[in-house]
Amino acid sequence: MDYIGLLRRIELILYGAALTVAIILAAYSFYLVVEGIMSLTAGASEYYIYSLLSNLFLFIIFIELIDTFIAYIQHKEVIVYKIIDVALVALARELIVYMSPVNNHFDVARAGALTASALVLGLIDYLQHKRSA
Repeated sequence: MDYIGLLRRIELILYGAALTVAIILAAYSFYLVVEGIMSLTAGASEYYIYSLLSNLFLFIIFIELIDTFIAYIQHKEVIVYKIIDVALVALARELIVYMSPVNNHFDVARAGALTASALVLGLIDYLQHKRSA
């Protein structure tokens, strides 16, 4: 019995399932973006604008994840810079939402940690792109 081939097929099935879930969540986050845009036409507060921006970043994260899953299924290898790009977008989303004026639970230490994480990931992303160029 070919265990490696069986494990490879199971892996591809699981990646396909993850891709399906990512597509469903991307569709839902797109719905949240459209709903946020519709609420802006009625004159929304600063909170709604930051919520819309957060949902937009969430949609971008899911698009990047879908792209990562498709690249893995096509090439049968993990493309590191795509994962780093997803992490950078997720950190940018967290920074914008966390550092927004509507956040009542702001902590300087957490904001510093998020900023430092974004800088480190940005440096890793730069080095990864430079290496692959």
